[in-house]
Amino acid sequence: MPRFLAEGIWENGFEDGTYGDLVRAMRPGDRIAIKSSYTRKHGLPFDNRGYTVSVMAIKATGTITANPDDGKHVRVDWAPAEPPREWYFYTNRATVWRVTPGGWMEDGLLAFAFDGQPQDIDRFRNEPFWRERFGDIDGERRFRWTGFYRAVAAKLLDYRADRRPLIEGIHAIAKDTAGLSYLQDRYPEGGTGPLRDICPFTAMGTFNRSMTDDNRRMIAGALAKLIGMEEEPLASFDGIPVLNNQRSWFFRYGDKRGEGDIDRLWDLFAAAAAMVETDQPELRAAFIEAYDAAVQVWGASWNLSTGLYWSHPWEFPTLDSNSRAEQVGFEPTGPSLARPISSRLP
Repeated sequence: MPRFLAEGIWENGFEDGTYGDLVRAMRPGDRIAIKSSYTRKHGLPFDNRGYTVSVMAIKATGTITANPDDGKHVRVDWAPAEPPREWYFYTNRATVWRVTPGGWMEDGLLAFAFDGQPQDIDRFRNEPFWRERFGDIDGERRFRWTGFYRAVAAKLLDYRADRRPLIEGIHAIAKDTAGLSYLQDRYPEGGTGPLRDICPFTAMGTFNRSMTDDNRRMIAGALAKLIGMEEEPLASFDGIPVLNNQRSWFFRYGDKRGEGDIDRLWDLFAAAAAMVETDQPELRAAFIEAYDAAVQVWGASWNLSTGLYWSHPWEFPTLDSNSRAEQVGFEPTGPSLARPISSRLP
């Protein structure tokens, strides 16, 4: 950014033609902004109720003065924003985001970025996509289960380095609770017995299997007490995806389990939590690396999306069998990193 401002330019930095057509479409007189996209949970100008909020800082604005038509560069008359101004909710991580006026969100963003107008935060908070987490809702709030699940996931991270108290505690719960008899392993040295290790997804799976709500509530409450939570378990589990009772582990039996398989699952669990807490390029890259390793663990597969959804339901979609059946034409795309935005105005 300092070089862009000093030299009066903007460039996309790609050598393979990425965004070339968008850059060639920029014309003298178009307005352009440099942005930085990230997430935040603290220090927000509204009550976020502990949820992560997407944020986009406008760091400089300018007017395009020339385009050499090389698909990489434009010349810009810049004006830095000191300090950067933060915009919430409606953000984008693409390197180039062409914002077209006409919708209330787009018009609001353009007025905020280029005309210095304040954001109507209350309108965004109460938009249907964000209302359940941030809006002014009277009466019963839907999706209350998300708070309990997020809290379980946060507490489980405390056991990443030493899982012995966790697995021993789960076996103690199993002695007094129906529905946990499946936590028996086949040992590499021969014989069978209780699991000696467990991943966080399988731990959350103990109360997310096909069983009665009473059993799920009992197990969830016992696990919450074990890991030191104060939140009460749910009254209903409606709509929460469950594991197949015949395949409720995210890894295979010990006699065939790969070395480090359970560690890979913990690594992914921790990488997801870090990225959700503070979404930065290096944390996204770490998450991708951890996911690529974890998805190779036998037993993980599509279950990973369900486990990530349990732990961070507002950030990750579940791709369980029922959800996949509804996702006609679904094509998952990889993450992209955010830099400037450009807008063409009439």
